[in-house]
Amino acid sequence: MADDDAAEIAEAECLKERHWYAFLCSSLITFFTGLLLVLSWRILSWLFCQKKVVEAPAAAAGEAKKVEAVGGGGGGGAPEEAEVGWVTEAKDWAGELISGQTTTGRILVSIAQRKCADTVGTVPVPRAGRFQC
Repeated sequence: MADDDAAEIAEAECLKERHWYAFLCSSLITFFTGLLLVLSWRILSWLFCQKKVVEAPAAAAGEAKKVEAVGGGGGGGAPEEAEVGWVTEAKDWAGELISGQTTTGRILVSIAQRKCADTVGTVPVPRAGRFQC
């Protein structure tokens, strides 16, 4: 019994002192380690997975066209098409989601319909590709 009382008193003394900084430090270390891993993966993939671009012979108008080199070899190839930016990719992806062309889009549209029906109490009517409640 004396040991139990001593253990309870020691535990109570231990719990009086808060170690919030240990939680904060461990959270920050975890966050920055994850950030470092993601950034290093992106940098390494950018360094080693870049497409090599070489200049093709000048065209009749004297313009230099950029051509992709396949396998690092030189000479020849098809002209590179206009590169699509990440904003355009994001807009295309969002358009596919909203239109319900993919499975994820269908799930998103059905959830939106249910939420809309819950708030208004009726089933939404699609007009011009969008649901109006």
